[in-house]
Amino acid sequence: MKHNLPPLDSLKAFEASARLMSFTKAAEELCVTKGAVSYQVKRLEQHLNQTLFKRSTRQILLTDAGQRLYQSTQHWFAQIQQTFNQISQDQCLTIAVTTYTAVRWLSPYLAQYARLYPQQKIVLKHSVNHADFDLADVDLSIRWQRQSSACDHFIEAPLFPVASPKLRAQLPAPNLNPGDLSTKVWENITLLCEARDEDLWHDWNQAKTRQPRNTIEDANVRVQAAIDGQGIMLADKLMHNEIANGALEILSEYQHCKVGYAIYCHTATAQKLAQYLML
Repeated sequence: MKHNLPPLDSLKAFEASARLMSFTKAAEELCVTKGAVSYQVKRLEQHLNQTLFKRSTRQILLTDAGQRLYQSTQHWFAQIQQTFNQISQDQCLTIAVTTYTAVRWLSPYLAQYARLYPQQKIVLKHSVNHADFDLADVDLSIRWQRQSSACDHFIEAPLFPVASPKLRAQLPAPNLNPGDLSTKVWENITLLCEARDEDLWHDWNQAKTRQPRNTIEDANVRVQAAIDGQGIMLADKLMHNEIANGALEILSEYQHCKVGYAIYCHTATAQKLAQYLML
């Protein structure tokens, strides 16, 4: 559709001048001279054959025509800005994921994904397991939880106990079987725990335990605490490096299953990445 609109520079100069009620302030905002702003406004007045400002030595005021045009330009620019923001957000993928999961599993996939889709900007938010975490502006979230059909994808990650070699040598027995933690010989062994409502050690042990607990919310810090011999912890397959290099040793063949990493797609933008992660 052909239009007969004035130059954009003239509309920008007018909108800024009308909003700020000053050619000087408009010039500062637009990073041009006051004369340039005045010139663009005059071009617009000539294009419309209407006076838009009442000019005096100390101030400028909008005429009736100027007031009508200002209302329209203010609406136009707001709509254009909103559209620009939406287009920009379409190119931005926000992922809610813990630092533990991001470092140990997600990061290599994101590096490959970025090479395939270089225009896609990615933002990571790391407080996803907090109960009050707001997912309103998140495209994709990855949560550690019990297996559920409610999520879009689920990656099972069974739990098993591990300890540092030095601590393992001090344990009542080299191997830990389900139910052992309920016995007296194990009651003084410190358990490293997550800050969760459910007791994962109870799930693994299949019985209540009375061991001293050291609750460490950050999984990366909890791993380091286990390496340093502060206690035994429940590990999953993302800790394969520490196990492979001997920093931690597996204490039991028994694994607590039906837990793992749930992937939730909150927007259509996330579907492509989620499918890529499941390849």
